[in-house]
Order: sequence, then C-alpha cells, then structure tokens
Amino acid sequence: MRVEWSDDLLLGIPEMDEQHKQLIAILNQFYDAVERGEREEGILSLFEGADRYADHHLSSEEKFLESIQYPELDAHRALHEMYRQEYRTMMERYKQGDRKAARELTAFLLSWLYTHIQKADKKYAVFFHQAS
Repeated sequence: MRVEWSDDLLLGIPEMDEQHKQLIAILNQFYDAVERGEREEGILSLFEGADRYADHHLSSEEKFLESIQYPELDAHRALHEMYRQEYRTMMERYKQGDRKAARELTAFLLSWLYTHIQKADKKYAVFFHQAS
C-alpha cells in the first residue's frame, strides 16, 4: 500500500514539507521492498529511515520553531520525544525477535504522518503564516 503526498499534509513551509515527503518515501521504500519479496531488507530500511527521520527532521523542526518563537514549542518537543521513545522501543523489540514490532512501526509512522502533521504541525504553520 503506497502512500501518496496530498495537499492535506501541506504546511506551506518548503523545508518542512520536503522533510515530511521524506517520511512518505521511507514508508514507500518499505512497501516496495516487501512487494519485491525483500521483507527483511525492507524492515531494516524502515527502521533506519525512521531513525534518520528522527535525527534530522525532528531536530530541524524544533530549531525552526525556536526561530519563529513558537509559543507551544515545549509541548511540540514533548510530542517529538514520544516519537523517539516509541521508535526506540519498537527497534529494541524487533532486535529481540519480536517481528510484530515492524508492523507496529509502520502503523505508528502512518499515524504520525496523518495525525501529527495534520494537527500539531498545522498549528505551528498557522502561527508562522499569521506572523509573517
């Protein structure tokens, strides 16, 4: 099941929109690998991609929110920390042999994409555009 970018995810902040598209690419690389019969490679790519996304995007987004003096920065940072903890927990479970962790990571990333971006990120986008 490939994930498609939609304007519902658009923040109107090019750097953040491009980084959100990277999350879609990570999910689609996983789905493509599974379709090719390369499930294990796809799972490893999914976990690596989720880790890179956390390292790069979440930090980048937090710096952006600092730069615009977003009043809900601490609450947004807490959501990012929840992402990091969920990801680490699923990665540890997978390393210990729990194969359901990969499926749960996929569901978590999809939820993050549609829930976090469409709600929490849209709030800072509105703040940014009103302040501009």
